[in-house]
Amino acid sequence: MNNAQLTLSELKNGTHGRIIKIGGGQQAVKRLSALGIVPGKEIVKVSGLPLRGPVIVDVDRTQVALGFGLAKKVFVEVLDENFAGR
Repeated sequence: MNNAQLTLSELKNGTHGRIIKIGGGQQAVKRLSALGIVPGKEIVKVSGLPLRGPVIVDVDRTQVALGFGLAKKVFVEVLDENFAGR
């Protein structure tokens, strides 16, 4: 198992990971929590462009789009870089 810790914006597309912490203020934490993005939750990065644009993740079998700035506040432990989907 790879223990790399990256932000959602830094993950490669298709990577499976577990959220370890949320940076930023209370509003960011509250907004992400409402989307099901909380520490301990496993996610898959579906798509995203380097350095800009929305980041799409799969959380609880639901795809969620996050702005690039918000995605930079979500820290993830990499579980599998070659995850092909559910």
